[in-house]
Amino acid sequence: MGTNYLCPHCRGILNVKEYLIFAAKNSNNESGLLLLHPEIGNYTSFKNKDFKLDIGEEVTLYCSICHSNLESKKHKNFAQVQYLDLNGHESTVIFSKIYGEKVTYHVDNKKILSYGEHCKRYADPEWFLDNSID
Repeated sequence: MGTNYLCPHCRGILNVKEYLIFAAKNSNNESGLLLLHPEIGNYTSFKNKDFKLDIGEEVTLYCSICHSNLESKKHKNFAQVQYLDLNGHESTVIFSKIYGEKVTYHVDNKKILSYGEHCKRYADPEWFLDNSID
């Protein structure tokens, strides 16, 4: 078993080969697929050139399997998925839905690892530890 990213709703595996695959909508309600690199802290992404996303634009992300909205209930600017490591240990990955914003949090047993040059925009990363991760 390799590392996998799971939809928190249907538990479907979202990664194929080198990318996580999400259904997405831009602020004009246009749809497309968005591929993100699975390495936490690597912000490489791919999309069709005709699916327009502007830097700073909020993108709505959906599970590419069950089409559930992946927005975090803890903060409207973030989406979240589950991360399953090589040993079968599960944790949560929370990442920005603002196109071009480089912010990711890896939450594991109330331990937070933050990644990305824009983390300071969210000065108190403890906001998502209030109670449990949804």
